[in-house]
Amino acid sequence: MSYDLILLMALITFFMRYAFFMEKLPIKLDLRVQRFLSFTAPCILTAMAAPIVFGEVALSSEDITNPFLLAGIIAVVLSLLVKNTLFVVLASMGVFFSLKTML
Repeated sequence: MSYDLILLMALITFFMRYAFFMEKLPIKLDLRVQRFLSFTAPCILTAMAAPIVFGEVALSSEDITNPFLLAGIIAVVLSLLVKNTLFVVLASMGVFFSLKTML
């Protein structure tokens, strides 16, 4: 899966979610539906990222240097500490690309 496709899917997910929460659109959603929709972006991003992160893990000593696994672990820790999805996605992507260039 190319990075362009991942970025495109993330943008589509973000803008679909953003369209539902825009104040100027005449769509009025129930509070339960709004709460349900708030979970869509993390779920879709997790579904896209999980095969990438865990697809290359073979439980050996070399896995500790796998940038996919390390960035995934950092993303999980950040999502537990910071409740801002966009920040977590951008920070974990920054960590991933930094690790990819360093390792």
